[in-house]
Amino acid sequence: MKYIFCDIDGTLYSPKIDDIPSSAKKAMKIARENGNRIYLCTGRGLAECQKYLGYDVDGFIFAAGALIYDSKKRIFDHPFLKSDVVKLKSMLHERNIGYVCEAMAGAYADEKGMTAIMNYFCDPSVSYEKKYANAMSNGFYPEEYAHEDDPIYKICCYSNDLNQFTKLASVLPDPYILTLTVRDPIYQNHCSEITNSYCTKSTGIKEVLKRHDAGFKDAIAIGDSANDIPMIRDCGLGIAMGNAFDDVKEIADFVTTDILDNGIWNAFRKAGVLGNDSNLDTESGH
Repeated sequence: MKYIFCDIDGTLYSPKIDDIPSSAKKAMKIARENGNRIYLCTGRGLAECQKYLGYDVDGFIFAAGALIYDSKKRIFDHPFLKSDVVKLKSMLHERNIGYVCEAMAGAYADEKGMTAIMNYFCDPSVSYEKKYANAMSNGFYPEEYAHEDDPIYKICCYSNDLNQFTKLASVLPDPYILTLTVRDPIYQNHCSEITNSYCTKSTGIKEVLKRHDAGFKDAIAIGDSANDIPMIRDCGLGIAMGNAFDDVKEIADFVTTDILDNGIWNAFRKAGVLGNDSNLDTESGH
């Protein structure tokens, strides 16, 4: 049995089709039928994963390791201190960097952050009303919707200038770090995330594995972005998507095909979790 940890954005989910490719869904189904356990290991908070909570998986690692559910039980919960959230938001306001505070009940965005989110889920040419509705359906809300008792686990930052992220990273207080997660060369809709340095996708995986008397050698990690590097590096088999950042590909054990070119199916196939008789019937996989 293998423990498979899959990132969501850029690995399972593609905004180009606003869905998970059918070949990836089929691969996950077969892998679980073969006795493997599958976890969605994402930078998204719980609220942004509402579309995936009913998926036939074994658990979730949310907010890049800060909130973990295994077999429907919450096993790890490490939100930001409220006072730290106030300080971090002030730093972002001062630098005119948009943000989304990812909490338990929702992800709350300032005006600039909401615009970036709407453009992530839809082509910028789509009407404002449709973009706004799509963002809301994925758990993103304007900042005024936030409740002070809703714990924040991560803050995503948005800018069209990558240099802003470099400057921000140099002044973040301990224990917080900044990780670039989306490079958008077309629309310059770049994203970085502020996380607690003690919580990574790798530490989240370790929490899950120890509950099953398993180790990293029993785990497979698949991802595309910089926040996937710790888990791809530490798991027994680390796989980068064909559309992954170059630095992710460099540390992976192998690189599969693009997300829309049956990337998950081919990764699972090479990892040996689909069995010998599984065939992909769909032509494009999406």
